[in-house]
Amino acid sequence: MLNQLLKFTLVSGFLLWLRRRWKWLAGCGGVIAAAMYLHGEFLDYVEALPPGSEEATVAGDYIAVAFAIKNVVIFASLLTYFLVEMRASKRRRTGRPVSVDDAGTPEPGPAPRRGSVRGDESKADDGFDFLRHGRKLENRADKVIGNKRAK
Repeated sequence: MLNQLLKFTLVSGFLLWLRRRWKWLAGCGGVIAAAMYLHGEFLDYVEALPPGSEEATVAGDYIAVAFAIKNVVIFASLLTYFLVEMRASKRRRTGRPVSVDDAGTPEPGPAPRRGSVRGDESKADDGFDFLRHGRKLENRADKVIGNKRAK
């Protein structure tokens, strides 16, 4: 039972992660598969040429170039995917409202709920507004360190 729950959690977590990324991952995988397929076809073509012929020697000289091109295409597609993913995550992070804590440093706040207006949130106090507006809870260690700094 626990094993099935773990499998379900892992699969659903992976599917949630994949939900926004599947198009770019599929494109990246398609480019990599096409590069590997074309490289394999070229190697099969070179192998099928009659040994010792002029065509075989010319095609044999291009094996290293074909290998380099295949690796450059794979590297470029992976780099493109990572850059697109980093840009998208940066865009998602900057879309969240920013609150300022007691020290004056900005902290990213939670994303606003759909359909809610900022004015409505300030009117309806649910008891946790002090957390939303930048006040920070202190634990015992923070209080002890704060008292020593004040002296």
